[in-house]
Amino acid sequence: MAEPRSPVKPKRKKKVSILRITLLVIMLALAVAIGAAGGKVLAIINSTPKLSPDALLEQNLSTSIYAKDSNGNWQRVALLHGVNNRLWVPISKIPKHLQNAVIAIEDQRFREHHGLDFKRIFGALIADIKSRSFSEGGSTITQQLVKNTMLTDEKSLRRKIQEAVLAWQIENMYSKDQILEAYLNTIFLGSPSVNAYGVEAASLVYFGKDVSKLDLAESALIAGITNNPSLYSPYANPKEAKKRQELVLYMMLQNGYITKEEYEKAKAEKLVYKSAEGIRDYQHQYFIDQVIEDVASELEKRDNITRNEALKKIYTGGYKIYTTMDLRIQDAIEQNFKNNKLFPRDEIVKNHEGENILEPQGAMVVLDPKTGEVKGMVGGRGSQEGKFLLNRAVSRRQPGSSIKPITVYTPAIDNGYTAASVIDDAPVTFEIKGSGPWSPKNYESGYYRGLVTLRTALQNSINVPAAKLVMALGVQTSYKYGIRFGLTLTHADSLSPAALSLGALTQGVTPLEMAGAYGALANGGVYVKPITFTKVLDRNDNVVIDNRPVKRVVVTPQVAYIVTNMMQSAVRAGTGTNALLPNMPVAGKTGTTEDYRDAWFAGFTPHYVGVVWMGYDQPKTMIDRYGKRVVGGSYPAMMWKAVMQQVHSGMKYTDFSKPDGIVSAYVCKDSGDLPTDLCRQDPRGDRVYKEIFIQGTVPTTYCKVHVSAKIDISTGKLATNNCPPEFVQTRVFINPPDRPPELNKYTQDGKYVLPTQVCDVHTTKPELTPGGGNNGKTNSPPNSGSQNTPNQNTSSDQNSNSNPDQSQNNTTPNTPSNQNGNTAPDQSTNSSNQTPQNSNNTTNQKITDKIKDTINNIINGTKKQ
Repeated sequence: MAEPRSPVKPKRKKKVSILRITLLVIMLALAVAIGAAGGKVLAIINSTPKLSPDALLEQNLSTSIYAKDSNGNWQRVALLHGVNNRLWVPISKIPKHLQNAVIAIEDQRFREHHGLDFKRIFGALIADIKSRSFSEGGSTITQQLVKNTMLTDEKSLRRKIQEAVLAWQIENMYSKDQILEAYLNTIFLGSPSVNAYGVEAASLVYFGKDVSKLDLAESALIAGITNNPSLYSPYANPKEAKKRQELVLYMMLQNGYITKEEYEKAKAEKLVYKSAEGIRDYQHQYFIDQVIEDVASELEKRDNITRNEALKKIYTGGYKIYTTMDLRIQDAIEQNFKNNKLFPRDEIVKNHEGENILEPQGAMVVLDPKTGEVKGMVGGRGSQEGKFLLNRAVSRRQPGSSIKPITVYTPAIDNGYTAASVIDDAPVTFEIKGSGPWSPKNYESGYYRGLVTLRTALQNSINVPAAKLVMALGVQTSYKYGIRFGLTLTHADSLSPAALSLGALTQGVTPLEMAGAYGALANGGVYVKPITFTKVLDRNDNVVIDNRPVKRVVVTPQVAYIVTNMMQSAVRAGTGTNALLPNMPVAGKTGTTEDYRDAWFAGFTPHYVGVVWMGYDQPKTMIDRYGKRVVGGSYPAMMWKAVMQQVHSGMKYTDFSKPDGIVSAYVCKDSGDLPTDLCRQDPRGDRVYKEIFIQGTVPTTYCKVHVSAKIDISTGKLATNNCPPEFVQTRVFINPPDRPPELNKYTQDGKYVLPTQVCDVHTTKPELTPGGGNNGKTNSPPNSGSQNTPNQNTSSDQNSNSNPDQSQNNTTPNTPSNQNGNTAPDQSTNSSNQTPQNSNNTTNQKITDKIKDTINNIINGTKKQ
C-alpha cells in the first residue's frame, strides 16, 4: 500500500552548482566585511532556527481587547482574529493572474533564483552601506515568507543572515509552487482597521467573493496592497490603491504575463468594493479602531518597526489590550447618536444624477480629566457603505469660538487680567504685518455692546473683545498657551490673531485634542494627554506596554478656577444654556465657524469632560429643521446635555473644587474697579456686582468711568451759568476710556456717554449753581441738536444674555482697551474745541470767558466727587 502524501511534500534535493555555492560564500563574506568577524557570522548561522515542515503552517494567536462595564469589571469587547481571518487555500484555487501579479510586483526572478536574488541583494547592500542601516529592500518572496513565519521583524545583520540561510534551506525543501502558496496565504493584506491575512481573506474582505473568482483587475489590486497596506488598501486610500493597481498591471505587461489589450481593459475596469462594515466582528468600532492605532504607534516607537509590522503583531501576537473605555458611557454616546432629533436636518442636493441626501455628521469624546482616560468616543453616525470608517473624533475641523477659553481668556487671567477687567466692545481696525488691515466683527455683525467685562465677553462669545485681548497679550503668547494645552497649531497660526482669537486655524483641531485642552482647566490647570488604553500584556501576561499618560502643569489652580467659573456663566446665562444639567454644575463654551460649517460645544463637570462637534464631511452651511443656521449652542449643546445627563445619572451634586487664594469683591461692571455711589446711580440701574478674584488681584482704585454732570434738559448739553435753573439737572454718565466720540453711535452704551457739547441756547445769565463733573450718559431729549443723552427714567440692562454665541472665521483679533486704572480724558480738552456759538449774535470775549469759567467749575466739581 502506498504511503499517504504529506501535506507539505519536500522536493528531491538537487545538486547545487559550484557557481551558486560560490555566490553564497561571496555574499556571506561581504556581510563579514561590513560588520562582523567570520566567527560571529558562523555563530549567527549556527543559531539559526531549525526549519520545520510545519513552520509555514504555524497559526498565530488572536488578540483580546477589554473594557470595564458599569460595575467596574473587565469585559472582552473585541477579538482580533489572527487565525480566523487567514483562510488557507491551495495554489490550484489561486488564479494564475494573481500569482503572476504578485511575482511581477514583488519578485520578478522568483522562478529562476534559489531563494536569494543576488542582483537585488547587492543593490540593497550598497544602499544599506550608504545609509548605515538595514532598511533597504531586496528580499525575495522566499525571504519574506521566512520573515513572516519564522523570524522577527528586527532590522539587523543577524536577522538578514539567518533569513538568507533559511530561505536557502526552504528552496531545497519545497517547490516554487509550495513556497508561493505559503506566501500568498500568510501575507498581510488588510489596512489599519481591517484584519485580512492571505489572498482568500482579502478577496472576501474587498470584493465579497472567493479568490478563485477574482478577475485580472481585482487580482492586481490585491497584489499591490502587500507593499504598504495602510497606504494601498482601498478602504484606507482608494486613490492610492488604484494607482498601485495600475503599476502592478504595467509590471505584468512588461514581464509578458498579459497582453496590451488585457492591460488596457483591466486598467479601465471600475472596481466595486464590498462594504467595510461587514468585515468587523466587534462593536464600538470607533473606539476600538483608535485603540488599535494607538497601540500600533507605541509598538512602532518601542520596537523601532514599521506601522504594518506593528499591526501584524497586534492581530497575531496574542496580546491582551486593556482600554480606558467605560461601556456605560460609550453606550450613552452611541445611543444618542442614533437619535436624529439631536442632529440638524438632512440636506437634499439635486444634480444631473438625481437627488442626493447629505447627512450632517458628528463626533463626541468623553474623558476623565484627572487621568486623561478616554471613557467614550464616537466618530460618526449612520451608515458608511463602501467607505473606510472615518473617525471624526480624531479629524481636524475649525474650532470657532470654542478655542477662546484656551488661547484668549486663560492667557489673559494668567497675565494679570481679571474676570472683571473691562474691554471696549467697539469697532476697531488693526494693521497686521504681512496681511494688511483687519477689522474683527461680532457674531451679530454691526452690533457692539460697549464696555464689557471679560466674564460678559466670554459668556456671550463676543468677538471684538477676544480679538483685542489677543492683540494686547501678543499673538505669540496665545500661541504658546494653545501648544501647552495640547493643541496642534501651525507656524502660520502663530502669526494670525484671527486664528487664535476666533478659531480660524490653518488646519483645525480634533475633538480629542479639545477634550484634552478643556481637561486641563477641569483638572486644576494640569494637562493630561488623552489615552485610549492603559496596558498591553503578551500571551504569557508579561507587560508589553505600560501606557502612563504625559502630564504637565499649564496654569495654576487659581487661574483654572477663575476661567472655569467664567465658563459656568456661559452655560447658566450665556450662549450655552442648552447644555445646562439639572443635577451637576457645568462649565462650557460654544463655537461656530464661518458660514456655519462647524458647530461645537465643549464643556465639563466636576467629573467628566465632553466635546461635541457637528458638521458635514464636505464643509457646508448647516440648517436646522426651522430653516435657521446651526450654531454651537443649539444641536451640539443639546447632544452634550443628552449624553452627559445619562453619564451623571444617579450622581450626587458636586461643585467645582475651589482652591485656596480665591476671594471676592464688589466692583463696577463698566470699569472693573471698586465702585462709587455714581456706579449705583447709572441710568440703566445699579452697575455694581460681586466678582471673584485671585488673591492679590482685587482692584485698589475707584471707578473713574462713571461721572456726573449738570445738563440742560432742554438741549441735552452741558449746562452753563446762563441756563435757567429749572432746566438744569445733575445726571450720571459714563466716560469710556480711549473711545473716540465718533464710535459712540455704534455701541449699545453710546447713549449713556457724557456729552461733550455745551449749551449754546441761553444767553441770559441765570443764578450760578455749583457744577458736578464726571463722565456719564443719558438719553437726549427730542429735537436735541447735540449728541443724544439718556432720559433719566430710561434703563436698559447691558448684560442681556439673549444674544447668540459664535465667532466668525473670517474675522481677526484686535487689541484690548486699557484695563483697571484708566483715567477719564481731560474734560477741558473734551470741551475746548466745542465752545458753543450763537449763529444769531456775535460772541463777545466776556461771554466766552464766562463759559470757560463755567466748564472749569463743572470739571472741578467732578474731581471732588
